[in-house]
Amino acid sequence: MKKILIPTDFTVKSLILVRETIEQATEEKIQIVLVHGIQPPSSITELLFFSKSKLINSLQTEEFINACKLIKSKYQSRISSMYVDIIMGNNRSYFHNYLTGNQIDEIYFPLNYKMAVKHPLSFDIIHLLKKCPIKSTALDCLQNPVNINAETEQISDLFFTKLQTVNLHEA
Repeated sequence: MKKILIPTDFTVKSLILVRETIEQATEEKIQIVLVHGIQPPSSITELLFFSKSKLINSLQTEEFINACKLIKSKYQSRISSMYVDIIMGNNRSYFHNYLTGNQIDEIYFPLNYKMAVKHPLSFDIIHLLKKCPIKSTALDCLQNPVNINAETEQISDLFFTKLQTVNLHEA
C-alpha cells in the first residue's frame, strides 16, 4: 500500500489534488496524508499549551470537512486512510525526517497554486515538495477550465476541475 503526501490549505480547492491523486494512483488502495505547514510557537507558554489536534480542528472549515467526507465516500474502495497533519519546520532537513518517519512513498503537489494563509504562522510547503528526494508528481493548475485560485468554496469544484500531470523526478 502506497502512502501519499498532498499539501493542503484547508480549502475545498486544495482537495482537487486528492481527487486527481486517487484517479492517477496505480495501487488498489492508498493512504493519503494532507499536510499543512505551521511555524512552531516561539514562546514557552505557547509551546506548553500547544495541541496539534486543536490547531487542526481550528483550521478546518465545515466545507473542507464535508468535502473530505465526500471524497472518502466516493473513493472508499481506493482509500485505506486519509488524515490531516501539520509539519512544524520550514527546512529541508526537518521535512526529509518527516517523510522518513511517516514512511511517505510519493508526493503530489500543485505547480501554479498559491496556498491560502489560514493561520498567522502558516507557511507554504510547496518549495519543500519541489526539492524532495522521493517520487514527486506536480499537477499543473493552469491547464484547467476553472480557476483553481478563485475565491469559492464549492464542493462541486472537486469534480468539475481537471488538472494536468507533470512528472518532475522519481527516486
